[in-house]
Amino acid sequence: MNPVEQSIPAITNLLRSKGRSTIGHETNLSRSPLWNARQCSAPDPTVVSPMLYGREFRQVEGHSLTTADQRLFAHLTTVFVRAGCPADRRVPFSLGEASLALGHEGLGGKQRSLVRGSLARLRSVTIESAVRHADGHETVLGWGLIDSYLITTKGGGTGWIALSEPVSRLLTEGSVTFLHAPTWDAICSEDEVAGRLWSFLESETIKGGWRYRVFPPADGCLDTASVPPISDILMLHWDSRRRVVRRIREACAVIETHDRRYHLEVTPAKNSGSWNLTCSLSQQRLPNPSGDGLQKIVIDAWRRAYRSRQPSIRQRVVLRELLTRHSPEWVADQIRQATETGHDPLRCLMEHDRLVSDERLAAAQASEERWQEAKQRESSEAGQSLADLIADMGRPVGTA
Repeated sequence: MNPVEQSIPAITNLLRSKGRSTIGHETNLSRSPLWNARQCSAPDPTVVSPMLYGREFRQVEGHSLTTADQRLFAHLTTVFVRAGCPADRRVPFSLGEASLALGHEGLGGKQRSLVRGSLARLRSVTIESAVRHADGHETVLGWGLIDSYLITTKGGGTGWIALSEPVSRLLTEGSVTFLHAPTWDAICSEDEVAGRLWSFLESETIKGGWRYRVFPPADGCLDTASVPPISDILMLHWDSRRRVVRRIREACAVIETHDRRYHLEVTPAKNSGSWNLTCSLSQQRLPNPSGDGLQKIVIDAWRRAYRSRQPSIRQRVVLRELLTRHSPEWVADQIRQATETGHDPLRCLMEHDRLVSDERLAAAQASEERWQEAKQRESSEAGQSLADLIADMGRPVGTA
């Protein structure tokens, strides 16, 4: 390896290896309550003390940021990491690329104005990260997303931004969440709230499954969880909790439609008025379904079992429901096995689904405590990284 290659951060090589369809989003910012589905006049004051890794992390100054701003910022951080995380923190871009990242196909005077507006909002933001130390004293770091930006119409429209030092440092150290751009764009084009939720979930470590609180603790208690509740992350602070829950369920349905790895469910918690978002994630993306939701492999197995008779409307509903929990290959295999043994395929299919679901539930309950311990360790490690950054940034220049 030559000296130039040795100087490239490991995160750069990793992002490059994932192809051009992958976006590199700074992980803390993907998890934080910053991005609104709609433009607001100011940061939401109802998010009093959001916590990230058990430490205060909130926007205290600047304009309200949108999910479109998030996609543009993620595009810029991706360019920065792909370029090898340059020391000057400068990221070049074309106005066409920036306009596309904001969700606009063409480029004109209006689109240029929207790009400038987005960059101005990103430049205006001040975030405070607070760490309380063992001896009782507190360190507060105030930082932003970008330090400056420049736009020119010369050459068809180009520009550059200078990332802030804290953001560039976090990216260089590998604090990056990888997002599949076509999936994110497809979700956002249908539902901005769903796009925001998906980008958060992608930043999390979800394997067998995980549960998130939808609302903050009651009675104004300080929330010390590793990540804010879902209602804060999505900036849904409506008076009616049932309306918030309904909106989150709509977003979950959009995510499940475009990314079939996910199974999301919003259910009441034990405490009155509380809700949980339960998320499980399969290891592989399932193939896209046909127009009616039934894949060819399932229809072929069904027709062999029932001598070319198509499933009825009610049977199709049952099959589509089973395909939300199992792969098409599993469903087709169960139908074939039942046919070979002379049993009713649909009845055997439902019985096997029930057995598998019971086993999954038992396994999830048995592993929940282990996942809680792993999550606490991850939050502690990530929080320490953030604390180290705050300590480094707060240390006077020239001190060891």
